[in-house]
Amino acid sequence: MLRKGTRLNDTYIIEEEIGAGGGGVVYKAYHERLKTWVVVKQIREKVKGILESRAEADILKRIKHTYLPRVYDFLEADGEIYTVMDYVPGRSLDKVLKEEKKIAPGQVLKWAEQLAEALAYLHGQTPPIIHSDIKPANIMLTPEGNICLIDFNISLAFDSGMKTSTGTSGGYSPPEQYGNIGGYRRSAGLLPAGKEPVFTDETAAAGPEGIDEDATVTVSAGKTAETKETETAREIENMVGRGVDERSDIYSLGATLYHLLTGVKPDRNFEKIVPIDRYGLNLGKGFLVILRKMMQLRPEDRYQNGGELLYALQHIYELDDEYKAYRAGRRGLKLLTAALWIAGILLTAAGAGLRVRELNTSYNRSVDAAETAMENGDFEAARGYVETAKATLPGRIQAYEKEALLLYRTGDHEGTIRYISDIIQNPAYAVKEEEDKKALADIYYIAAHSYMEMEDYSNAALNLEKAVRLDPTNSLYFRDYAISQAKQGKTEEAEACLEEAVKLGLGEDSIYMVRGEVSFVQNRYEEAAEYLEQAISTSTDGDLRKRAVLLYDDIFRELGDAYLEEEIAFLEQEESRESGSAAGMNLTERLADAYARKAEADGESREEYYRKALDRFLALYENGYTTRQMMENIAIIRQALGEYDQAEEMLFAMAEQYPDSYISYKRLAYLEAERQQEKENQERDYSRMKEYYDRARELYGDQDTDQEMQMLDNLIRDLKDGNWL
Repeated sequence: MLRKGTRLNDTYIIEEEIGAGGGGVVYKAYHERLKTWVVVKQIREKVKGILESRAEADILKRIKHTYLPRVYDFLEADGEIYTVMDYVPGRSLDKVLKEEKKIAPGQVLKWAEQLAEALAYLHGQTPPIIHSDIKPANIMLTPEGNICLIDFNISLAFDSGMKTSTGTSGGYSPPEQYGNIGGYRRSAGLLPAGKEPVFTDETAAAGPEGIDEDATVTVSAGKTAETKETETAREIENMVGRGVDERSDIYSLGATLYHLLTGVKPDRNFEKIVPIDRYGLNLGKGFLVILRKMMQLRPEDRYQNGGELLYALQHIYELDDEYKAYRAGRRGLKLLTAALWIAGILLTAAGAGLRVRELNTSYNRSVDAAETAMENGDFEAARGYVETAKATLPGRIQAYEKEALLLYRTGDHEGTIRYISDIIQNPAYAVKEEEDKKALADIYYIAAHSYMEMEDYSNAALNLEKAVRLDPTNSLYFRDYAISQAKQGKTEEAEACLEEAVKLGLGEDSIYMVRGEVSFVQNRYEEAAEYLEQAISTSTDGDLRKRAVLLYDDIFRELGDAYLEEEIAFLEQEESRESGSAAGMNLTERLADAYARKAEADGESREEYYRKALDRFLALYENGYTTRQMMENIAIIRQALGEYDQAEEMLFAMAEQYPDSYISYKRLAYLEAERQQEKENQERDYSRMKEYYDRARELYGDQDTDQEMQMLDNLIRDLKDGNWL
């Protein structure tokens, strides 16, 4: 056991033990270089041999997904092996269950889709990563209301035979996860044959309150409970010891969702699990179908991986009886009303046809004008054209595609994803023609790019798959699908996608771009730079050229501050070339960031480069590029230059635009502290700083991931101790 204060690898300082399980002991620790809290897990003895004998540790270090913790490091100290991951703030779902007993179906469905996204990502790795211990205790509910799946079984990233498991969690583990039938029977606490309590129809009618967790489900007409139990027991005996794979995670997630919905943990004895539809929950037919399939005892009868489950959840409405009846009814309705419709339309065809043509012309002009305005960087005008188009023909999809593109080009990538998710789930448009299908494909394509900007390449790939299905003739979709695979380290898959794109006539510049991405992922920076230079010099596609330039800049960033002046010269040249375009705005943001890094690295020209950075950031802000990060950057530089009033004004605007964010008040507290520090002792008044701190602390809540908030806590404590407050 590691003691508090123990230093690992001269980087991680152990704070406390926070858990222990089948995989090892878990500690909270402080990452000195990154100034953040992390989780250090000591790997159990039987797992060590797998880690030491395989070279795929980098697979886990590449994991980056919204609903998974990031793996920072693998290290060895004093003969022990440790993993280092993100520390995820919030409450585990087992604690949520203790407080709330059970969770509303709508909330569980949202979490189910997020967890399915995480599993689709893990199972899509090469080799697949199996979690093997999904249960409420290993799912965190973050302060933002999202899910994070923690503590996945490290050994199963490396065991190609899929046999390794660090134990079972009774009620959540599927039959195949148990090592032998004796171990399963001991875990299940099976009684001698003939003495098991039987779950009768009368008990079921009593509802969830009358259900005995140890009850055994009776069988359908024609078979006795004893016969059914014998068959099920035989099935279980055949499955025990088969070893875990992706389908094992599907069962465990199904059992977890069952517990969240019913408030009852599934019985350790598989023969005694009460079917979820007997609880009388208002789940909807689609959700019931999915849950039943997830918890099938035979792996072959479940969804085969996270990707299949995610697809089912995203198309859950197709499983509902009402939807099926609607589809069937629509066919009959069309036949029934056809004659009446034809008779009526003939009377008004001339006038209506003219009106439709006018509306379509007006609509198309607005859509085209929105595109032109975006290309010119005039986002306000583009927004107006989009609204005009939607008001003209609200049932057409093209304006929604342009609205998604507008959000993406203003840099609001999270907002873009939320918007697209909403219009996909609640469409106000119809997809009728081939042109509509291509617009829908473009919407998925925009979502994919937003995920790429957030470095969530798994979800980017999922959206590109949907785009490819809708329009398999678009070589650019295959190109970017290849890039999303390369970003995940799946270079063979990337090459296969590139080959498909080339068959569809992919341009030379795009081929160079994909080659550059693959080389970059493989850390072959010189080779990557050569490919990207070719892409930049040959491409006439502004978007592709911008991406090549930004990736070229990423090479400079990887090489460090020694290349900072070369990076600035490169970005200045490219910014000048793209002046006034949407691509130019991205380059301006990169250049401003490079100037700020130069100011921090070079004391002699500190003010000069801060001024250059501020000028660029302000130009973006005034042109509608008003993200939270942009506003914070401006405030930080203003403060660094001693322009306290202007910094305060920006932070007030930020607090108004993002009222639920603690960051603006944290920055205001630091700003006020610096103001008071510049005064004589007798003139100092820290009361306003304390007000800002209190508001930041209220919004921050129980998190403990922001080192600056911890420093602010200490500063307030020191001020109190010194009688300043």
